[in-house]
Amino acid sequence: MNLLRHLAFFVTIAEERHFGRAAARLDMAQPPLSQGVRRLEAQLGVALFDRGPGGVSLTPAGRDLLPRARALLADADAFARAADRHAEAAQVLRIGVVGDLGPRTAAELAARAGTVAGRRAALTTGSTVTLVDAVSVGTLDVAVVAHPAVLESARAGPVVALPTEILLPAAHPAARGDGPVVLRTLRDLHLATAPRRHAPAVHDLLLDTLETRGRPVRPLDAATPAEALTLVATGVAFTLSPDPALGARGVVRRPAAGDPVPFRVRVVHRDGLSDGVAGVVEALAAVLREPPGTGQDSAACGPDGRSPR
Repeated sequence: MNLLRHLAFFVTIAEERHFGRAAARLDMAQPPLSQGVRRLEAQLGVALFDRGPGGVSLTPAGRDLLPRARALLADADAFARAADRHAEAAQVLRIGVVGDLGPRTAAELAARAGTVAGRRAALTTGSTVTLVDAVSVGTLDVAVVAHPAVLESARAGPVVALPTEILLPAAHPAARGDGPVVLRTLRDLHLATAPRRHAPAVHDLLLDTLETRGRPVRPLDAATPAEALTLVATGVAFTLSPDPALGARGVVRRPAAGDPVPFRVRVVHRDGLSDGVAGVVEALAAVLREPPGTGQDSAACGPDGRSPR
C-alpha cells in the first residue's frame, strides 16, 4: 500500500467531510477512494470515519491521527523539494563574481566556468564579504573576490593582479592630453569606491596605498560601479576601475602615473569540490590573467562618452 497516497485520501476526506467532494478534489472516482480508505483502516487496525447518510465524521482515532497524517505529508513534500534542489544543484554551477569587474567580465567568467565544469552556470554578483560568506555556507560553489579578504572556511587559489585605470571628469584639468595622471593632481576630487563593509581589507589597503603615493583621499561610498561612474560623471570624484568597459559621457580614462595600483582578485571555492568543478578554479584564474579582448579594450572614453575606434 502506498501509505502517503492513502494518507492524502484520509486528510482530504477529513477536510471535506464528504466522499464525493473529496473524490472531486483529488480528481478521481469515488469508489476507489472509498476502497483506499478501507484499505488504510484495515492496515492501521482502526476506524477513521463514522459514515452516515449526511456524510462522514472523524472517529476519536481519526481526530488523533489527522494532525499526524498532515505532518507526515508535509514532511514528505519538504523531502521531495529538498531532493529537487539537490538534483538541480548537481546540474548547475553556482558562481559569484565581485561587481567591480563589470558585467562583461562577469559573464565571460561564468561562461568559461560552465564550459569547464560541463554545467549550466548561474551567476551571482555582489561584494567580496557577501560572496565569501555564500561560498563558506555552500550557497555558491566558486567565486571571484577581491584580495585581501577573510576567507572563513572557503579555499582560495592564487592572487591575480588586474590593472586599473583612473576614470575622471572630462572637464578636470588632469584630463587634458593622453598621458598618465599624477594622483596628487586630483586633490580636489573625492575617491568613489565601494563601501568599507564590502571588503574592509581591500578598502583600507587602497586608501593606505594612495596616501603613500602622496594622495590622501576622501572616499565617497559607491555601492556599485554604476554609482561610482555617476559620481565621476557629475564632476565630484574620480575612481580606479579594473573594468575596461566602464565609461560614460563626460568621463575620460587615463593610466595612473608611477607604480600601478592593481585590483587584486582570487578565486575562492567551497571545500570538497569534485574533480570536475575543481578544474574551474584554474580556468577562472587563467581568464583573469588574459589581457582584455577586443570586446573589452581599454580605450579612453571621450567627452561624448564614446570610445574611439
